[in-house]
Amino acid sequence: MEPGSVENLSIVYQSSDFLVVNKHWDLRIDSKTWRETLTLQKQLRHHFPELADPDTCYGFRFCHQLDFSTSGALCVALNKAAAGSAYRCFKERRVTKAYLALVARTQNRVSQSWWSWNMDCMLATQCPRCC
Repeated sequence: MEPGSVENLSIVYQSSDFLVVNKHWDLRIDSKTWRETLTLQKQLRHHFPELADPDTCYGFRFCHQLDFSTSGALCVALNKAAAGSAYRCFKERRVTKAYLALVARTQNRVSQSWWSWNMDCMLATQCPRCC
């Protein structure tokens, strides 16, 4: 996987309520400090300036967190109602998260793996590129 940049933001799913992106490894989600040269927040502002909400602290409503070194699907609510729905799902533990590892066996052979992200209270479909 290439190093993170403001340009390489992978969209997994998009609706009028949610945006699911594939967060790059070694990337902070947000930051208020000027020292952070790249964050997911900056990638989102670059690709979707019309979706940024000035009423929020970071411009976007991140539904959950992923560690700095962790890559994977991250859900962003695009309005207050969607953020409230996601919050309730997490609070009531109706969210299923799965972590899968991609293990390199040799330089030329990599084992295949897949991930699933299932939320009882939100509709999500598979990305056509992933099928």
